[in-house]
Amino acid sequence: MYSTGNAVTFPTGKYQMDGYSLFQYNKRNADRMPVYHRMDLSATYEPSDNTNKRFRGSWSFGIYNVYGNANTYTISFEDNPINPGAIRTMQTSLFRWIPNITYNFKF
Repeated sequence: MYSTGNAVTFPTGKYQMDGYSLFQYNKRNADRMPVYHRMDLSATYEPSDNTNKRFRGSWSFGIYNVYGNANTYTISFEDNPINPGAIRTMQTSLFRWIPNITYNFKF
């Protein structure tokens, strides 16, 4: 799966007011989040000895994001403690790998 990043609005500057940092924004949706990509793998096992023709079952095993790419979920902004005049960005990523097991049955 591959998709381009969503349109977002990032701050272009900041100013101080009553001891608080306020971010200044320029154009709406002028920036993009990083691209999203992952590869999923799955396999299904169907026993060949299903003697009961009325009910059939199978097991599926898989993993999402096989190569463990840390896709960006959100980006937040805060004051940079090293350089107070700059803005520091913080990327949040969720799960790297998500395994799954499923039992399917037909009747």
